[in-house]
Amino acid sequence: MEYYQKDKHQFKRYPQDLFQKLEFDKVLQLLSEKCQSSLGKEHVARMKVLTDVNKIERLLTQVHEFKELIMVEDKGFPLNNYLSLKEELGFLEVENMVLNEAQVFRLYKVLEAANELLRYFRFNQDRQERYPNLFMLLEGVNVSRELIHQIKGVIDKDGRVRSDASKELISIRKSINQRYKELDRQFVQVLREYKNYNWLADSVESIRNGRRVLAVMAEHKRKIRGIIHDESKSGNIAFIEPDVTLQINNDLVGLQLAEKREIYRILQELTRYIRPYRKDIQEYQTVLGIFDFIHAKAQLAWEMDAHRPHISREKKIELFNARHPLLYLINKQQKKKTVPLSFELSLANRILLVSGPNAGGKSVMLKTTGLLQLMLQTGMLVPLNDHSIMTVFQQVFVDIGDEQSIENDLSTYSSRLKNMKHFVEAANSKTLLLMDEFGSGTDPALGGAIAEAVLEHLNQKFCYGIVTTHYSNLKVYASETTGIINGCMTFDYKTLSPKYMLEVGKPGSSFAFELAAKSGMGNALIQKAKEKVDTQYQQFDELLTTLQKEKAAAEDMLRRARQKEKEYQKLLEEYAVKKRELELKRKKIILETEEKALADLQASNKKFENLVKELKENKGEKQTIRKIKQEIQKDKVRLSQSIEILKDNIFYKDSDKQVAEGDFVRLRSGREVGEVMEFRKNKCLVQFDTLKTLVKTKELVVVEPIKKKEQAGVQFYNSIERKSQFENSIDIRGQRRVEALKSVEDLIDQGLMYNVDELKVIHGIGDGVLRRSIREMLRSYKAVKSVRDEDPQYGGAGVSIIELG
Repeated sequence: MEYYQKDKHQFKRYPQDLFQKLEFDKVLQLLSEKCQSSLGKEHVARMKVLTDVNKIERLLTQVHEFKELIMVEDKGFPLNNYLSLKEELGFLEVENMVLNEAQVFRLYKVLEAANELLRYFRFNQDRQERYPNLFMLLEGVNVSRELIHQIKGVIDKDGRVRSDASKELISIRKSINQRYKELDRQFVQVLREYKNYNWLADSVESIRNGRRVLAVMAEHKRKIRGIIHDESKSGNIAFIEPDVTLQINNDLVGLQLAEKREIYRILQELTRYIRPYRKDIQEYQTVLGIFDFIHAKAQLAWEMDAHRPHISREKKIELFNARHPLLYLINKQQKKKTVPLSFELSLANRILLVSGPNAGGKSVMLKTTGLLQLMLQTGMLVPLNDHSIMTVFQQVFVDIGDEQSIENDLSTYSSRLKNMKHFVEAANSKTLLLMDEFGSGTDPALGGAIAEAVLEHLNQKFCYGIVTTHYSNLKVYASETTGIINGCMTFDYKTLSPKYMLEVGKPGSSFAFELAAKSGMGNALIQKAKEKVDTQYQQFDELLTTLQKEKAAAEDMLRRARQKEKEYQKLLEEYAVKKRELELKRKKIILETEEKALADLQASNKKFENLVKELKENKGEKQTIRKIKQEIQKDKVRLSQSIEILKDNIFYKDSDKQVAEGDFVRLRSGREVGEVMEFRKNKCLVQFDTLKTLVKTKELVVVEPIKKKEQAGVQFYNSIERKSQFENSIDIRGQRRVEALKSVEDLIDQGLMYNVDELKVIHGIGDGVLRRSIREMLRSYKAVKSVRDEDPQYGGAGVSIIELG
């Protein structure tokens, strides 16, 4: 299985040390360190820059799936015993070669590792569906159970040949154990005897030539029968093997030789059994190496916060928040922020001409672009936002740094001319050019003219590229030429320090005079320098400086205007609230007045009725009184209607939940809680404790169900308190997928419980997996009215706003 298949169009690079110039070799070193085995490291060493879009997309998808697997399952993936079997496979290729115990044991470990990898995917349907491209790598791979069983029958868990591998070996090892016991018994017996005679040294025994010997003092060595194997450096101690153990040791030597012969015979048979599986074992090892390699790329992508961009087949580039991977890792370690890079190139604007002050980040931007391109075309995820767009180039040419050489008789400018010549001759529409300090190294007027001519030629070839420069003629040329667009690295003119941010659409000043003043150079010298500069050039540079200052001032004004607009909007909202409150108070005052008037009228009516009783006998007066009574009744009806209208406006217009049968309710003007038993037109029969009464529906407010009347006040207070303490936002960044979804689910349940209208979930942008998972889960909630991204200034796609209906 060849992981990097041959491309139809071979990638071309210039110069040959392109990897070193763009620091891609350092990225490869980091990738190699992430590999668990030499198998993965070999894949890193064989990495190729590809030009086939389909192959690149396949490799990127594999790494993307592995990165998701790491996020979801963390350390569950099997990565043990990814061993290289180069020596073992070489032995199996030779007909009569026999594998030793260690080699068979290594081979067994690889078989088990491959088998564990297969089980990880094949016995889990969910993993097959979530990581189909990884699972596809195992297509056609099957580990022979018979082969594993055969090896386990010979080799134990410590890597030694099992005693029961054959009947002969059982017998031999049994005899060896018996002879060792006899040797120990005999040796201990003579040791005690000679120790009693004080013939032995303090360290009474030792091992010499693989034999157990007595440490005898020199003056007594002739008293003991046996073989002298050695003596101490001083000659005071002789190491003697006593004759009583001599024959036993000889027997042991014979038995150990017989054991070796039997082990060799067993391994010979086992090797003959294994040899037909050689190609299968080679395939297992290759698969393990590929998974180790992809895992390393996914692990590095996780650390770099790298993602899979979209690949355009129409030569379009849109980078959003791209970061130099090495700089990002260094800053991450030091807890510093890395300023991201965003720009786009298309057929209409193929070449970006970047200007600005020295040390402003132009070279870093150039290297970042080239490095990310190499990472993409070697199947690595790229540190940028996942909605970025990149394309594939067949050639990448760079001119970065000083290439002067005494050996080749090349000055700085000569080396640049050499590079320009190659670019002009070899570049085409499938070439990415990266040129730093374009045209520098010679007289600015002449160097600028040559650079402009070369740039014009390259533009006509429809090359893509990024060019950095200080030459004004190139800035003017770019502003007047189709296919080239100006850009600049922004500069804080107040502090005279770079911001390291790219701004596309206008050229930038070098801020030479300003930086000279900041460095402490005298004003007189700077003024004299200004006088020596060509008037037209000085005016152009001053214009650029003025434009940048004016733009910065305009942006500051815009920022303040937006802040004022927010404050104004807040005041409007506060005014609207106050207005509603005042209107409500006004209507309440009118209501109270009308109610008082009605009460007064009722009192007057009562007095009138008493008066009528007294005047019953006078018939003429009765008719007059009747008319007065009718007028008063009309006033009473009018005031009652007015009161009802005001009540509707104040209490019922924006009524909460509609009253339903079985609801627990209270009167708007009271605290007593009852249960709605039934409806009767526009009234409800409500049971308050043991009392049933008919009440107008609009006079009732639905409350939380309760069991006992005396619990109402406590429950109401607790409900209000819990709602006031409820947080309607949650931050799930750093949580695993399952844990994060559970947190969001709990938040929604509490939001529904406390009747909250809006919830906020902070999940971060990342590669978008968590955001998609959350939104997919929310579709199952009928109570979720809508889900949207937060405003860009408050988090954008990294924050989801959930509206509950």
